[in-house]
Amino acid sequence: KEQTILFLNRRGFAPSIRCESCGELSACPHCTVALTFHKQGGMRCHWCDFHTPMPARCKKCSSDRIALEGLGTEKLEETLQTAFPNARIARLDRDVASGKQVEKILARVREREVDILVGTQMVTKGHDLPHVTLVGVINADAAISIPDFRAAERAFQLLVQVAGRAGRGDTPGRVLVQTYDPDHHAIQRGIHHDVMGFFEHELRDRKELGYPPFSRMVLARIDSLDEKEAQSAGAVLAKAARRATNEADVIVLGPTAAPIAKVRNRFRFRVTLRSASREKLRQGALAVHAAMQTLPRSVRASIDVDPVGGL
Repeated sequence: KEQTILFLNRRGFAPSIRCESCGELSACPHCTVALTFHKQGGMRCHWCDFHTPMPARCKKCSSDRIALEGLGTEKLEETLQTAFPNARIARLDRDVASGKQVEKILARVREREVDILVGTQMVTKGHDLPHVTLVGVINADAAISIPDFRAAERAFQLLVQVAGRAGRGDTPGRVLVQTYDPDHHAIQRGIHHDVMGFFEHELRDRKELGYPPFSRMVLARIDSLDEKEAQSAGAVLAKAARRATNEADVIVLGPTAAPIAKVRNRFRFRVTLRSASREKLRQGALAVHAAMQTLPRSVRASIDVDPVGGL
C-alpha cells in the first residue's frame, strides 16, 4: 500500500507505426523522424507537431497489417490498468499536463490519491513524495543511445534523479532498472549513486578522445529548404575555419547532416570545431562568423559555443 513511480522517457502510445507486410515506417513528411501514435490525435510528430489519422492500410503496399511498435507512457498506463485494476494510476507528461496542471497531479500523489505514477522526465525533477517506496526505470538504454558525447552523463543524471524519488520518507525505497546493457558505467554508477566513480570513468573516456572538459567546442548549425544549398553553405563555413586555423590546433569536422537531418522541411547540417586552445578556437569561430555573412539569405546559420544539445 505504498506508492510507485514508473519512469519512461517516451510520450504517446507507440513510438512508431510500421507495415508488417512491406516494412514501411510511418514518418513525418516534414521531418526525418518516425511518427508517434497517440490514442487522442492519431499519429503525431514530436518535432513539428504534424498530425494525421491512423491509416487503415499501408500507403506503400495497401496492406492492412499495420503494427504499433515500442512502448510509450500512454501504453504503459493502459498496461498497468489491466495488470492492476484496483490501483489508482496517473500519468505525468506533456500530453496531459503543463504549468499548474503538473502541480495538481503531484498534489494528488502527495495526498495519496494515486498509487502508481507514470511519467517522462517530469517525474524525476526533485519532487518530495515521502510515500513513494518503489521506482521503476523503463528502457534506460534510450537515454544512452542518443548520438551525443554527453549521453552517458545525461543518462546517469536521470537515473540518480529518479532513484532519489524512492524512500524519501521513513520506509526504505527500492529502484528497479530495465536495461539491455546492465554493465554500462552510467547504469552501474547510477544505481549505486556513485557520483565520483562516474566522474572518474567519464573523465578518463573524454580525455582519451579529446572531448570537453579537455577541449572546447564550437558548433555551427546550418539549415535551408534546399538540401544541396545547406550542404554547400556548410562546406563554405568548414573551409573558412580550416583556412583560419592549423589542423594540429583545431579539429574541424563537417559539414555533416545533423542527427535529425530535416525539421519543418528545412535540411540541417553542422560544422564542428574542437580545440584545447580557447584562443585558437576563437580564431576559427570568428572565421566561421565572417563566412556566414556571405551565405545566401535563404540559408540560416548560427554559432553555438560550448554546445549542450546534440540533436
